[in-house]
Amino acid sequence: DWARLGLLYLNDGVWNDKRIFPKGWIEYSLKPTLASGKHRYGAQIWRTLPEPYYNKDGIRPKLPDDAYHMVGHWGQFVSVIPSKQMVIVRMGLSMAKWSWDQEQFLADILATVD
Repeated sequence: DWARLGLLYLNDGVWNDKRIFPKGWIEYSLKPTLASGKHRYGAQIWRTLPEPYYNKDGIRPKLPDDAYHMVGHWGQFVSVIPSKQMVIVRMGLSMAKWSWDQEQFLADILATVD
């Protein structure tokens, strides 16, 4: 189901040729909110990964600029990368702070398909 949600976003709110989300919703949801600081957050969508889900030591792989993420409470992710036509779902459980590096995980996957 989470992958389907990611596909719905990837396909601009259209599923099986039927519009589910209003036209313009995806664009709106990716637009940074004023309160997001550094333009990192839209309407319930992360435009960049939040702490603590990347390498805290500053060594950060480059993800495509169009990547965005839906982030669950304990490290569950739906990451959408439109330029690669990819949706990547992680259903893990990472309770300890900084125990999961989603950014490196995505970079490793992208390295296998480029």
